[in-house]
Amino acid sequence: MPIPDINSSLCLNLLENSPSFIIIVDEQKRIFWLNQAFCDFIGLERESLIGLSENDIKEPCLAQVLNATVRVEIFAGILDKWIELQDVMNFNGEQFGQENQNLTVCYYADASKKVQSEKQLMQLESTLTHKMSHDSVTGMLNHHSMFQTLSSEVSRSRRYNNPLSLVLMNVNYQLGDTVDQKTPSSEKIEQMRLMISQLLKDQMRWADIVGHLEDYDFVLLLPETAYQSAEVLIKKLNESMHNVALDAKHIKYGISQWKKGDDIQMFMERAAVELNSEVA
Repeated sequence: MPIPDINSSLCLNLLENSPSFIIIVDEQKRIFWLNQAFCDFIGLERESLIGLSENDIKEPCLAQVLNATVRVEIFAGILDKWIELQDVMNFNGEQFGQENQNLTVCYYADASKKVQSEKQLMQLESTLTHKMSHDSVTGMLNHHSMFQTLSSEVSRSRRYNNPLSLVLMNVNYQLGDTVDQKTPSSEKIEQMRLMISQLLKDQMRWADIVGHLEDYDFVLLLPETAYQSAEVLIKKLNESMHNVALDAKHIKYGISQWKKGDDIQMFMERAAVELNSEVA
């Protein structure tokens, strides 16, 4: 059976009905032809685009399309749409009346759902990462993340010999002074933890780190801070806690400044000894 002749009219009809978005451009990157599916997607009339080059087009996103960008964001109303380059094919334009002119066919697909899925996946990964590294009640770094951060800061102080202080902090949530005072509920304790953590964040510098380790309610890691400066911070925190009706006598602190030759255990042990030596 002889191979049928595929004329230009049939070619354009096939491209017109293709599920892909198609643009044909000439050697000067002027739009020679584009299918209606693409025009419907971008919300522009075909007649207004034929013959335009990237310099003539007012819409930046369409100019990027003509530059064969792999993925292009197109805004349509309040929703953003994305298209993705699938394939490019070059051919002689003589059969379309373009003698001595090569034409390029660019095939695009709607990538809006793909991009939306990628964004949702990234958001989910970010949420899971945050949940895995932060306390669910206070938003502070949890034991694992705090220990990693502590290790990193100790290494940095060892390398540059910068001051670094650590404050271990335990809270006696049994705030009553009488023997028959009931133990506060878990909900009440969580509320108090949240209140204290927010107060700590408000009173500390952006470079300071608030978290907790298994044996301590709160851990304050203070880069570029000497022991005396950490003591000043503790006094300030005590005053703030008194202002929110939390008696400072129910909170114990232990302070340690990193010393040359310290490992993490030695660094923490000095703060733990100081904390345990305090009278509750």
